[in-house]
Amino acid sequence: SNFKYRLLMHNHLAMVLGHSERSKTINIPSEINHEGVIYCVTTIEESSFSGCDSLISIVIPDSVTSIEESSFSGCDSLTSIVIGNGVTTIGGYAFKGCSSLTSIMIGNGVTSIGEEAFSGCESLTSIVIPDGVTSIEKEAFSGCSSLTSIVIPDGVTSIEEEAFSGCSSLTSIVIPDGVTSIGKRAFSGCKSLTSIVIPEGVTSIAWRAFSGCSSLTSIMIGNGVTSIGEEAFSG
Repeated sequence: SNFKYRLLMHNHLAMVLGHSERSKTINIPSEINHEGVIYCVTTIEESSFSGCDSLISIVIPDSVTSIEESSFSGCDSLTSIVIGNGVTTIGGYAFKGCSSLTSIMIGNGVTSIGEEAFSGCESLTSIVIPDGVTSIEKEAFSGCSSLTSIVIPDGVTSIEEEAFSGCSSLTSIVIPDGVTSIGKRAFSGCKSLTSIVIPEGVTSIAWRAFSGCSSLTSIMIGNGVTSIGEEAFSG
C-alpha cells in the first residue's frame, strides 16, 4: 500500500497518516493486512493530506469515523470527495482552501462540522448538510463564494460566528425552527441574499449578523427576538 498508517495493535485499528506518492486519485481502503493481521481503517489523521496539490479526487470508506483537523486543507486541485456514512466528525480546517472543490457528498453519519471546515472552498456550488448535524461551527463555510443554495437541517440549534460570511452567491437560506442563536457576522457579505426568515426560537441577532447583505428586500423577525446587535443589518 502507498498509504502511511499508524497501527493500534491492541484493537486492530489503523489511522491514515498520509500517502507516499503524489497521486491524483485516492481510494482509502476500509481495512489493511499487516503481517497477517487485519486492521480496520477508522481515522484520517490531522494534516495527513494537507497541501497535497496533485490530489483530484478521493473516496473515504464507511469504516472511517473521523476526519481530523486540517487533513485535506490546501488541496487546491481536489475537485470531488465522497465522505462515507461512517464519518461522524469533520474536524476544523479539514477542507479549508480546497479552492477547486465543486461537489461534496457528506455521509449521513456526520454530527459535527468543525471550525473553518470548508472555508475558502470558492468553487463549491451546493452542499447538503446531513440531518444529524446540530452545530455549524465558526467560519465553517465562510468565503464559499460560489455557493448558491444550502439546506440547514432541522437539528441545528446554533449557527456560529461567520459560519456563512462572504457566501456572496447565496440567494436563499432557510434557518430551521430549532435555531436559538445566530452568531456574529454569521451571514455578513451575503450580498445575493434576497429574503430571510428568522425563526421564533432565536432570542438574539448578534453584531453584524447580516451586514452587507445588500440585496435583502424582506426580513421576517420571529417574536422570540429580544435584542438586535450593533450593525446587524448595516448596508
